[in-house]
Amino acid sequence: MSRPRIFLRPPLLNNKENPESNDYGGNDGASSIDMNIDDRDSDLERLRHSREFHLPPIVKSRVQADIEQAQAFAITTALFAAVLISLAQVVQPVDSMTPAWRTFRFFTYSSIVINLSGTTLALVIIKLCSELPYKAHCMVIFDPSSLPARLTKDAIPRDLLLSRYELLEKFGMPRGYKTLDTGASFWVLSGNIFTFVSVLMWVWLAGDTIISSVTTVAIVLPIFGVFYAIFLTKH
Repeated sequence: MSRPRIFLRPPLLNNKENPESNDYGGNDGASSIDMNIDDRDSDLERLRHSREFHLPPIVKSRVQADIEQAQAFAITTALFAAVLISLAQVVQPVDSMTPAWRTFRFFTYSSIVINLSGTTLALVIIKLCSELPYKAHCMVIFDPSSLPARLTKDAIPRDLLLSRYELLEKFGMPRGYKTLDTGASFWVLSGNIFTFVSVLMWVWLAGDTIISSVTTVAIVLPIFGVFYAIFLTKH
């Protein structure tokens, strides 16, 4: 019997025609491994940066100011609604059918609804501002091109410093935050107007002329002060 012949295949690494490639992937496999290592290093770098990340002082101060303002709005509108609910309960049923008392009831009930809506909007603003640091940390990890992720190398652009709403959006605030904040201020202002009108109408309907005139002067002057203060907060 003749012995079977065994043919040994030369190693592919010694292939002179194409020494940079072989059946095991050659440089393509090495490149993919290098890319995986680079991606892993990049992920680790972002994770490390996220642990060290803190909101810039200008963003943190803006968020804190909005939270405190929304808290004040929520407390004020809730108190106004409570006072108006008590005021609506003292309206005399006999006089409730006259046009004056009907107008008073309209402003009173409208004030209650508007103030409660303002309280809800203020609580939503508090929620969004409270979640901003978490969203900014997530952007550092999952969005390398975002502004929070680039703060270690780049500074905050100057034009963003002049636009607080756009600055907050770059750190994770929803795009509709400007509309929400402006609408909440307008809603609170409307609630104040309706509340003061309701109180003035109740004073004139329930009191005599002299007391009503003095009370009107005492109420109207602070009203203008409140409106002017709100106007200053938006400029």
